[in-house]
Amino acid sequence: MEEVEGERILSGTILLGEDFEPFEGYLVLRRGVVAEVGSGRIDSDLDGIICPALVNGHIHLGDSVLKDPPYLPLEELVGPGGLKHRILQETPRREQVEGMKRSLSFMTKSGTCAFADFREGGVDGVDMLYEAMDGFGMIGRVFGRPDPGSVRVDERCWGVGISSTRDHPRYLVEEVVERARSEGKRVALHAGESGRDDIEDALSLSPDLLVHLTKAEEGDLKMVAEAGVPVVVCPRSNLVTGVGLPEVRRMLDMGILVGLGTDNVMLNSPDLFSEMEFLSKALLHNDRQVFMICTLNGARILGADDEAGAIRPGKRCRIMVIDNRSDKMWGVRDPLASLVRRAAPSDVLAVL
Repeated sequence: MEEVEGERILSGTILLGEDFEPFEGYLVLRRGVVAEVGSGRIDSDLDGIICPALVNGHIHLGDSVLKDPPYLPLEELVGPGGLKHRILQETPRREQVEGMKRSLSFMTKSGTCAFADFREGGVDGVDMLYEAMDGFGMIGRVFGRPDPGSVRVDERCWGVGISSTRDHPRYLVEEVVERARSEGKRVALHAGESGRDDIEDALSLSPDLLVHLTKAEEGDLKMVAEAGVPVVVCPRSNLVTGVGLPEVRRMLDMGILVGLGTDNVMLNSPDLFSEMEFLSKALLHNDRQVFMICTLNGARILGADDEAGAIRPGKRCRIMVIDNRSDKMWGVRDPLASLVRRAAPSDVLAVL
């Protein structure tokens, strides 16, 4: 993430506001704030498609030490005692930190400005993530888990991140949630990933965020919508683990605030361009909605929409500039559609 200390002038096609309406002109970014937007072409530092940077609403960065697991059922991959947890126990700390750094480096170069990490490993796990994050300038929301024998997550965590309620005794989950609430932290849970039997149980804890809901039925989604709980979907991950795909269109029709995540790094690279392309082509066929899910919606879910999510004059913004003259993007006529369905990390000129 490139820090903007002084003034940068960007020109080209600007995707403005919450509707991402294309505007041909220039933008002056002064100390990270959009100081001016004007029509016409002027001498600029960068030229291309100027748009909000991306938000990864759900990731497990600790899994960066394993990039090529075998195809296994979900429980054997990530369940208690599964392959992922065995690998993490065997991997030296320095390698885990290095793996996170490599993933964070890839994310910043590929347009991601903010993320929510479900952090395992208690206090030491949080230490490793903060060590890896140093110098990247990203907005990181850490959903931690308590050390064994404790119900309290590290004070640096934005919230508590719980795997399925079926993985833990109910009384323990309630104590962890109660402690998190008493400290003003958010509560996020995986739910409805391999089965729908944990969705109602998760909702009974009044969560701030649910992840997956691939197995959710109409009645489940109605309960989520009525509770006003946001959902982060991870379709490429769900495809790999064979649990099905989320009913994203139905979620949106019901008014659920939906974000997008790449989930376990061992299953998929943290590449939101690939995630957007898949979501648009396989599930939504609505490029504007997909880009909103991956920018503005994600920023709102992570409480970061004051500095990410939309470009407006006077607003502090995380901005991405896309090369519309690259071999991949040459011939673009609809910049938003091409950005969602065709652009790749190699097309990112800068993230400011």
